[in-house]
Amino acid sequence: MNLLVFITNQVEAIDPILAELLEKNLSGASVVDCAGMLKSLNESSVDAPPIFGSLRHFINPDHEANKMLLIVLNDEDSATVRAVIHRHVHSIDQPNTGILFEVPISNVEGVAKK
Repeated sequence: MNLLVFITNQVEAIDPILAELLEKNLSGASVVDCAGMLKSLNESSVDAPPIFGSLRHFINPDHEANKMLLIVLNDEDSATVRAVIHRHVHSIDQPNTGILFEVPISNVEGVAKK
């Protein structure tokens, strides 16, 4: 089994992804609001590194929080979920659009069996 993690700033894509996963009988995903490092530093009271001052103009303070999708998958479902994500998120290979990765899980409890 694997934990698939998808983090994106294309928040409008999350609901269509979840709907298509349900159509394919893939359930159990969780969605969490999150923020990237630059946005977090911008909002904190901690003194940012000197280079950060020049990056501040790239940050949109009105930008919604990013979304993180987490789903525990059997190995055979992994390619299907990745294909669904790629169908709804355009240009994931472009900077500042998102990241998608999987990590192996050695033990899991509380996941319904198909």
